[in-house]
Amino acid sequence: MLDAEARMLLDLMEKAAQDGRPKLHTLPYAVGRQAVDKMSEDSEADPPQVDEAIDGDFAGPGGKIRFRRYRPQEAAAGPLPTLIYYHGGGFVIGTLETHDSTCRRLANKSRCQVISIDYRLSPEHPFPAPTDDGAAAFRHIRDNAASFGADAKRLAVGGDSAGGAIAAVVCQVLRDSGEQGPAFQMLIYPATDSSKQSASRVAFAEGYFLTKDLMDWFWKAYVPAGTDLTDLRLSPLLAKDVKGLPPAFVLTAGYDPLRDEGRAYADRLIDAGIKTTYVNYPGTIHGFFSLTRFLSQGLKANDEAAAVMAAHFGM
Repeated sequence: MLDAEARMLLDLMEKAAQDGRPKLHTLPYAVGRQAVDKMSEDSEADPPQVDEAIDGDFAGPGGKIRFRRYRPQEAAAGPLPTLIYYHGGGFVIGTLETHDSTCRRLANKSRCQVISIDYRLSPEHPFPAPTDDGAAAFRHIRDNAASFGADAKRLAVGGDSAGGAIAAVVCQVLRDSGEQGPAFQMLIYPATDSSKQSASRVAFAEGYFLTKDLMDWFWKAYVPAGTDLTDLRLSPLLAKDVKGLPPAFVLTAGYDPLRDEGRAYADRLIDAGIKTTYVNYPGTIHGFFSLTRFLSQGLKANDEAAAVMAAHFGM
């Protein structure tokens, strides 16, 4: 059964549409991005105080990659375990601001540092630009860990939705290249199989925030026509072998089109003997991890994800 809070939020969204607010998938990308990014900022709970939040940038494959580094309150002295976080938004929307409160909470609750990455977005920068930036960000922070106050041996990657997909891809890319990769992955309702329609994509195609129309709007911007949808950077679930990937926390939502492929990815990790914590929040919707002003389950999920990562790193 859908949680009362989720039902109320969906009803408010539907009323806004009935009152004339255009749906995102009907808007030009630039117009839609501006409107939804502001809504996303306003939909997070009030941002908690952290010890410090520092903005910066470094060179990436397509220009400067901006970041925001959060050091938690009462942080231990010296280099910290660090979560490199990629925001959600269908590879089209989202900024450092839209996930600011979420990253602050993850930092404080885990006692780990969080570095949020402002990767390139589509349609201006289609596939594979976002995943390329994701891998480049990990490599840069790994290779310059001291300047980031990070422990190079205790680097994690994570993200929600599109960001969760980037995190999963980064783990596979680094493993396959034989480089030092992440020590932990936090995958929040990740998109893991773009080659077919799962049962949950069909069942929740309408009426639960992330609709089929909206996913198609994102997809048209992100993936050039003719792209091989079995490319592992689009469908990491299709990897022949997931052995050698890092321990994971995988979270899904019960009324989310991406639920089944997130669960399938967790199952593959578990079957391969990789230490994996899988949790499904049955009564809520896609996006709840950051819609924390309206959905208290999101705050609970933030804390659970942070606790699992903290335990992994002994914090």
